[in-house]
Amino acid sequence: MIDKKKLFKNIFSNWANLGVNIVISFFLAPFIVHKLGNIYYGVWVIVMQFTGYLYLLDFGVRESIIRYVSKYKTQRNIDELNEVLSSGLILYGGIAVLCLLISIIFSYSYPYIFEVENVDLSTISIVVIICGLTIAQTIAFNVFNGILMGLQRYDIFNKIGIIFAFVRLGLILYFLNLGYGIIALSLIQLIIGLANNISIYFYSKHLLEKNNIPFRYSRTPLKTKLPILKKLYNYSVYVLINNLGQKAIFYTDALVIGAFSSVVSVTFYAIAGNLIEYLRRLIMMSNSVLNPVASELEASSKIENIDSLIINGSKFSLLLALPICIVFFLLGDMFIGIWMGEEYVERSSIVLYILAFSTLIAVPHTTISSILYGINKHKIIANLRIYEAVSNLALSVVLIHYLGIAGVALGTAIPQALFMVIALPILTKREVNFDYKKYLKNVYLLPFIASLPFTGSIYYISTNYATDSMIIFFTWILVLLPIYILSVFLICFNNSERSLFTSYLNRVMMSRFSRRNS
Repeated sequence: MIDKKKLFKNIFSNWANLGVNIVISFFLAPFIVHKLGNIYYGVWVIVMQFTGYLYLLDFGVRESIIRYVSKYKTQRNIDELNEVLSSGLILYGGIAVLCLLISIIFSYSYPYIFEVENVDLSTISIVVIICGLTIAQTIAFNVFNGILMGLQRYDIFNKIGIIFAFVRLGLILYFLNLGYGIIALSLIQLIIGLANNISIYFYSKHLLEKNNIPFRYSRTPLKTKLPILKKLYNYSVYVLINNLGQKAIFYTDALVIGAFSSVVSVTFYAIAGNLIEYLRRLIMMSNSVLNPVASELEASSKIENIDSLIINGSKFSLLLALPICIVFFLLGDMFIGIWMGEEYVERSSIVLYILAFSTLIAVPHTTISSILYGINKHKIIANLRIYEAVSNLALSVVLIHYLGIAGVALGTAIPQALFMVIALPILTKREVNFDYKKYLKNVYLLPFIASLPFTGSIYYISTNYATDSMIIFFTWILVLLPIYILSVFLICFNNSERSLFTSYLNRVMMSRFSRRNS
């Protein structure tokens, strides 16, 4: 049986963490753009995207750790788990050093790759090295992130993240207001990342002991660890391929624009891209908890429950994304004008429309991917990612010459629709025998029907009203959102889901009532 209480607790904690970070990012984005200027902000985006590729050096080992922590905890195979964790630490130590070396090389080659004017090159070099060091220390601690996730304690992981997100906010506001620039920004990222990871290290060790799984580093010779390293490799090689494809798809847009257009154009693209990234992270964090759940079901020989996990998980993912994308489609230009300024509306809004549509219809792939990871069938998603990435890069490079940054957005959208919306569910059905007609009905048809009243309401707002106030904008959304929730409740939920929702709502109301009376 799936522990629904733990599952929902993890999902809601993911939402809380992401929600806090999104609110902070909304607030910080215009602040950082105006403090750094369009040129230095474009440089910052490119550095973030390039150094983000260094996460590929993780080689998918963290996902291996998540799977084997969940599996061996269920099977009570403590010795095997300790060997896996020890081998993971060896791998990550070497990868962290390699990560830093690559950053140093890139710091000196940056001016020869991208068109940069009126920028201090030594400043760029320092920023690149600091960002590389930030990623290196994150990779070094990744075993302990995997432990928390494998034990399904996303709530602790997210609590730590929320605390340090507010600390990071305060430091950025303070130092950028004092006139410090892009170097200070990168140093803050490093310090906060290190403090966050040290906290996770202590929590993960404590939780292992609490579950009677004391972690002891295995000092056996490297030669005897080769079978474990091979096991990690056999699982993680397809994680690496998937991550490589995903990076090429979602994190090369700025590199393509910087190479074939200008650094300033990167800023206009990044404004829309950041909004889509927030949505993508929301969906990914909601579905990440399904990886250890699917692994646990497989280890317990309950593979028959996975088909319903795919359909229900995909349905709720789309229901989560729908109202956000509807607002992007109908009020996106207004929001960008309020958020960033009118000068960004024309060029950024078209990118937002294109990316929002492709992201929406491809939302279920995050559920399917997470479940495939959990049951060790992720070779499917890995192969598709490579085809998608190659198509994405080729189309983006061609279309940018004809359509500018909108062409780069189309270069991302078209392959995503072909490979993630059409091909992935068909190939997954060969491994997990779920009802495809039921999938299409519950995941796409019913949610889109349920969204029509909310869509009509937002359309009425978009054609009859305008505002330059962020508070009024979000008030409109909050006032109209119950229309969407009611439609979803009546059209998309089955009887058991309605009962679960109402019982949870009743518990929340009773809890609040009892606290008021006490």
